[in-house]
Amino acid sequence: MPLDRSHYLTDAPKLWRALDEADRAELGPVPQGRQTCYRCELPTDEPVIVDVQHGGSGAGGTVYACPRHARTYGRDVVAEAAIRRRALDRGRTR
Repeated sequence: MPLDRSHYLTDAPKLWRALDEADRAELGPVPQGRQTCYRCELPTDEPVIVDVQHGGSGAGGTVYACPRHARTYGRDVVAEAAIRRRALDRGRTR
């Protein structure tokens, strides 16, 4: 919002939506519920999926990280493709 004498703050809901959109664009979709970070082992309300482990004879697991440690996790191209496919299947697209 433009600044003038009577208006010097931005519209908080618009700012919140813009920051949320930027966050999701950078970190991906939000998993439902609280998860534990793989690195600091603390629960986080903002879990980021960093890996999907594949099981040889059954279901694998999903590895979560807090936003701080998500960038430090080693990327796996196959896991990233699986995460994107799951997001598309659930209708969560950018």
